Amino acid sequence: MLILSNVRKTFNKGTINEKKALKGINLTLNDGDFVTVIGGNGAGKSTMLNMIAGVYPIDSGRIEIDGVNISRQPEHKRARYIGRVFQDPMKGTAAGMEIQENMALAFRRGRTRG
Repeated sequence: MLILSNVRKTFNKGTINEKKALKGINLTLNDGDFVTVIGGNGAGKSTMLNMIAGVYPIDSGRIEIDGVNISRQPEHKRARYIGRVFQDPMKGTAAGMEIQENMALAFRRGRTRG
């Protein structure tokens, strides 16, 4: 289970370039949930995922995985809970696959043939 509770992130705080990327995000995902994150440029999709993974620290709030508070854990410690796959069509990774094919692969991740 993944829980985000009132997670906030502001970049360049206190400057003319200040950008509130996440404004109190709450999210609960249960085991087996399949989620697609969709939004326009600058909506906070990558920021949210990078904060879960520990790439960016949160300003406030809480992130839990299976009841463990990982909010302040460094990225390398969170790696035991999180797996990420990046798709970069410019580098040829899954370049011939459509979005639904990529999502089907993610859905089947971890399942065994029987």
